[in-house]
Amino acid sequence: MYYLILFMSLGLIGCSSMQKMAVRNISPLFIEGSNLLTSERSWDLFRESAPGNLKFLETIYLQDKSNHELLATLVKGYAGYAYAVPETLAMGDRLEGLEESPNQKYAIAIYTKSMDYGLDYLQHKGIKRRDLLETDEKALLKLLNQKLNKKDHSAVLFTAQSWGSLINLQQDNVALVSHVPKVKLLFDWVCQKDPDIENGVCEIFFAQYEASRPRMLGGNPEKAKQLYGEAIRKRPRHLLMRLGLIQYSLLPAFDQEAYEKEAVLLREEFAKWEDINRDSLEDNSEYKAVEHLNLFNAIARKRFEFIEKNKKRIFEG
Repeated sequence: MYYLILFMSLGLIGCSSMQKMAVRNISPLFIEGSNLLTSERSWDLFRESAPGNLKFLETIYLQDKSNHELLATLVKGYAGYAYAVPETLAMGDRLEGLEESPNQKYAIAIYTKSMDYGLDYLQHKGIKRRDLLETDEKALLKLLNQKLNKKDHSAVLFTAQSWGSLINLQQDNVALVSHVPKVKLLFDWVCQKDPDIENGVCEIFFAQYEASRPRMLGGNPEKAKQLYGEAIRKRPRHLLMRLGLIQYSLLPAFDQEAYEKEAVLLREEFAKWEDINRDSLEDNSEYKAVEHLNLFNAIARKRFEFIEKNKKRIFEG
């Protein structure tokens, strides 16, 4: 109802400059609200509510396309939703052996939307699409340093995430796969400057990067396990780290013994997380320490459910 009243109020403002002023005044509230979505602990609720919230932010942005903060929020929002929902469901489809996955197609569509907004953002900052595709890595790195600053880190990070995910979901597209070095460069640029950005996205990317590529293309499964281990030790309550080890290192290797050991630990961590959330009505510091990880852990739990459901098929064929 609040959104509806606000939207109608904006529509009643006749002057476009006044509309932009109104949008500028209220957009920080919605940006802050979108950043708090990581505290949502229900995957199903996030799945149902996120699309409407994103479309609303998109509507606000269309009233003021020079609002770069709102544009960066859309880049992040669509990338996050694609990762949390359709990519998670597509993983379930793959584990069940489905040859055609509508969820994978949906994930590609949402990641494409995020990346398109990311390219728009970079264009506003003086970096064009052809700069990303045609400029050599040394020159591109120089361009990033010249044109961008700390305020741009999140938009660059999630543009890179969407780009990399589009490649990962379409590995039969040779032209797209050739873009991997540019994706890596963008992650390197952001993560060297801000290694703790967005609750461990850098650790997730670098471990998955080593695990996902074949050895002949430079992949290093042992290094991936090492990176996941370091990430788990650094962020023990961030359960996507442990889920990533299972999903990208243990399952492809069909290492059932290691899987069972990690699965026991992950179940224990889920139980601890649920206990903390159960006590959240009490104003305790332990809950505040994990609140920002709720959505990540909810995604991890949903993906783990798909793995457990298909465990026999995965390891026994």
